[in-house]
Amino acid sequence: MYLTKLFPAWKASLATLLLLSTIGCGTPQQAAPASTQTDKRDEPKAAQGIELGKNGPITIDFWHIQATIYGDAIKEMVAAFNKEYEGKIIVKEVFQGSYDDLNKKVRAALQGGGLPAVAMSYESDTLEYMKADKIVPLDDYIGDPVNGLNKAALDDIMPGVLARQRIPEYNGKTMSWPHGNSSMGVYYNLDLLKKAGYEKPAATWQEFEKMALDITDKTGIPALVMGNGNNGGTFRTWLRTYGIYPINLDQSGVNYDNPQALELAGMIKNLVDKKAILFAQDTEQEFTNGRAAMEIGTTARTSSKLDLVKDKFKWGITLIPQGKSGSKVTELYGGNQVLFKTTPEKQLAGWLFMKYFAESKAQSIYAAKTGYFPATLSAQNTDLLKKNYSDNPQKKQAFDEVFPYARIDVSSAARNKMDTAVGEALQALTAGKLSPADALKKAQADSTKALKEFK
Repeated sequence: MYLTKLFPAWKASLATLLLLSTIGCGTPQQAAPASTQTDKRDEPKAAQGIELGKNGPITIDFWHIQATIYGDAIKEMVAAFNKEYEGKIIVKEVFQGSYDDLNKKVRAALQGGGLPAVAMSYESDTLEYMKADKIVPLDDYIGDPVNGLNKAALDDIMPGVLARQRIPEYNGKTMSWPHGNSSMGVYYNLDLLKKAGYEKPAATWQEFEKMALDITDKTGIPALVMGNGNNGGTFRTWLRTYGIYPINLDQSGVNYDNPQALELAGMIKNLVDKKAILFAQDTEQEFTNGRAAMEIGTTARTSSKLDLVKDKFKWGITLIPQGKSGSKVTELYGGNQVLFKTTPEKQLAGWLFMKYFAESKAQSIYAAKTGYFPATLSAQNTDLLKKNYSDNPQKKQAFDEVFPYARIDVSSAARNKMDTAVGEALQALTAGKLSPADALKKAQADSTKALKEFK
């Protein structure tokens, strides 16, 4: 794939962004543990004395949140793993609903028992499980001379992806492993944009506001569709495009009541009042049926967009508008996987599944089916993914124009609750119950309270 030509500069650029932006994810690629610096294969160290399959296969549960095409990809990858480890390991994949649903079920299992061997987890969830002392640091498994990864395998993992597993809050340990990665981008209906005199979404929010009004006025169709639920996380990412850190890097406080946030909130209110923003339960259905010119969301939906749009109209995906020039940023999405403390046999089986899931063979299947970005560089060179990107140019466009600027935000255990608080203030704003200034004061106060609750 084209990335093999671009990667040296791209890798350095992303690494610099990750390091210098101080986003709370540490250096892009920390040095691997000493035991991973060799290809030597001796006796296992992290799993001494364990012989999987000796007394029949070990069965483990993998809890995840993925249905539809994403669930199909999970089923295919689990089936391939079970075939490869036949007689030794059986993985049972269990769909658990949304991330909130999954987190609630894990929290219940933390108290009452019944934890799976492996589960999907965002950084904020991982920090919560760490506090309960229920997940296994992975460094001993990574460094195991039989069951671990050598230096070449570690170097194959995209730097930003690896950094997510070793954020500073993990205290120097690797507490999770890659699952899938995507970014916040803006999908656009090129036919509708052209009717209003545009070729692609505006580069800045100031330009975006004018553009949105033009599109709505000239086509009679809302320029942007947004979810009618909580948009606190979306607003947090938009604010980051101004160089603002909504959550302080040291997690000492929050920053939602500032001139940049007021500019964004004022834009949202203006576009809502002039019917340039449409709120909907299913934003994808509105966009793919031509009822909105743009949708801002995860690049992981490129596959479903391709299936739903077909040949209804020409479309693309690019970076979200930015608040200031000179730097570009968007949100890095996607769950990781954590290994829970169970039995030595189940932990080894769980680690082997996690390792398999993050390797190129499985990642190419996942990326081709879903639109998630693969965790490894070598996945780009698989025949499956090269053909998939060639056949689906919007996936290549997302990788070119969005993913290089994707960075995680500060990984606070309070982030979900803070996003909810900010989202509620925005709902009051768009409903006309609060002015932009008052909505931001509410967001500041309520998110500050949420942060304190998790300290």
